[in-house]
Amino acid sequence: MRKHNRWGGHSCLPLSLCLLSFFMISKVTRAAETDPPKWIEAMKKVHEGFTGTKGYVAQFGDSITYSMAFWKPMTWSDPTPFLKDDNLPKEPNKPWKQIIQGADDKGKGPDAANYSGWRVTDLLKAVPKALEKNKPEVALIMIGTNDISAGKVPADYQANLEKLITLCTDAHCIPILSTIPPKRGQQEAVEAANKIIKTIAEKQNLPLIDFYAEILNHAENQTWDGTLISNDGVHPTGGKTQDYSEENLKKSGYALRNWLSFLKYREVYFKVLTAK
Repeated sequence: MRKHNRWGGHSCLPLSLCLLSFFMISKVTRAAETDPPKWIEAMKKVHEGFTGTKGYVAQFGDSITYSMAFWKPMTWSDPTPFLKDDNLPKEPNKPWKQIIQGADDKGKGPDAANYSGWRVTDLLKAVPKALEKNKPEVALIMIGTNDISAGKVPADYQANLEKLITLCTDAHCIPILSTIPPKRGQQEAVEAANKIIKTIAEKQNLPLIDFYAEILNHAENQTWDGTLISNDGVHPTGGKTQDYSEENLKKSGYALRNWLSFLKYREVYFKVLTAK
């Protein structure tokens, strides 16, 4: 017969077994927290054999990417003063604006595979030419806001996005995926598209920027509409797009996207592109 404790339950395992179980669980938890992301080794394999333009960061997307408010600040601003200690160097042996290529005007427009109103099918047509012309080392990819204009995700969205990723990886270009931002009146479709984006990133071990989640995190009282997303309900807000202070990241949607993109690129740069 089992012994019961004073609270009416069964007696516990011996103390030594309880402690052993605790330490084993703690060890597994610590390992999970410290293990490097799977995308690091996966992207090292993608980068093997790269012979293109070192430092070139392509921008593939729609009007939210075509805007001069996105990524162009990397050509003249210095993000390092906003960095916190995170066990990575704050910058290489020269300023980031000398490392990052393709952030200027030449990185914008259909020839660079970004334009207003575009959907993933437009990217599939434009990206091969952009890859051939610019030979980018990394590509920032965010697409889907126009795809869901009808209030739902098209049936071929995931398959086409996966084809887009394959175009990049076959060219030894590292794709950095991003979720799409909130969109007024179409949150259900936005979340459905973002679920697909995150699924692809996880399945293919790709670096991911969760722009959607970070907008919600930075929006005070969830009021992203009219603050981090402009009055049109679609595009991020502008303003000081190179100011990455915590206060400004709650006001400028483009500053937030620039900052998140830079942080992820910096991580890729040190953990993949220049890792020994």
